[in-house]
Amino acid sequence: MKRASVVASSRVTDLVYAGIALVAAVLAVVGAQFNPAVVVAMVIALVPWALLVFGVELPQLAFVALAIVPVIPVIALSEIGAALFLSFAAASRLASRSDDRWLVVTVTVVIMVLPFVPFLFGVEWDVGAIYFAFGGAFGVLVGVLLRRATRLADELRAAEGELAVAAAREERHRIARDVHDLVAHSLTVVVLHVGGARRVLRKDPDAAEAALIEAERVSRESLDAIRGAVGMLRDDDESEAASLDLERLVTTYRSAGLPVVLSIVGTAEPLSLPLRLALYRVVQEALANAARHSPPGTSATVEIGIDDHAVVARVSNEFTPTGATGPRPEGYGLIGLREQTASLGGVLSSGPEGDSWVVECRLPVGGAA
Repeated sequence: MKRASVVASSRVTDLVYAGIALVAAVLAVVGAQFNPAVVVAMVIALVPWALLVFGVELPQLAFVALAIVPVIPVIALSEIGAALFLSFAAASRLASRSDDRWLVVTVTVVIMVLPFVPFLFGVEWDVGAIYFAFGGAFGVLVGVLLRRATRLADELRAAEGELAVAAAREERHRIARDVHDLVAHSLTVVVLHVGGARRVLRKDPDAAEAALIEAERVSRESLDAIRGAVGMLRDDDESEAASLDLERLVTTYRSAGLPVVLSIVGTAEPLSLPLRLALYRVVQEALANAARHSPPGTSATVEIGIDDHAVVARVSNEFTPTGATGPRPEGYGLIGLREQTASLGGVLSSGPEGDSWVVECRLPVGGAA
């Protein structure tokens, strides 16, 4: 569509130039009282324009030669007249289409010299020659400006295309992060419940049944959440995901067998939507990793601090560097969260501190507003 609009615009411009040339030729013939030589010259000068109207475009040099050279004897025979506008139209169109600067400069010089040709044939001096000379230069200038405007429009369209590609790429990354957050959290909780049910199945069937019921509930909620996430990504409305119900999130892990201590200093209500989303996802990802990698029976601590300058989330859990779990590789979730945090002007770090594994996120409140 955009390419078609550019072609249509060029076509309209060519028709305008051709119209100017036709009017100039008619006026020149009338002004010369239908002199046969002038008529022939004007017909020749109109040939490239007629071909252009019917969709046949000559090479630039041939076009300019046919459109300008016949004008020279016409000026010599009928003095300075409307025929000059054929040259103006040809020069302006050339300047608007050609990349050859030397060709444009040469044609400009010719256009500025043409008005003085009659004086070489004994015609009385007319100051109008100066006006026509500078008028020709002005026509070239108009063509140059038209070309520059066309080039800027092309660059703008190219930039818009690149921005669209970048936006699509960012949207794919965003979808991957959101789906990862939802699926990783939900499956981790389900695995914990199923594992707990397996361990107590023979000793305590009621407890095993309760764990399986809870796993089923979490699975159903996860399916609903994933459906909601897809709709959210389509509508760009993340209000539901930004509820920041950390108490409910922590309770889910507690019921799955991971003891979690939650401490919140300050209120999250004044925080902007991007900050609330980032804060929630950091805690969600850190707890999911803690549940997957921590030895059985260990606990986790979630500390949230919010003030007028920054919000800090710190999630820690027991960690044994020399144990079977070993150092944790940084998965896609943390990588995505690190990118999201950086986009908000914050910093996210993760790694061992003593006998604990700590994930800490610091976000500036002012930068996210």
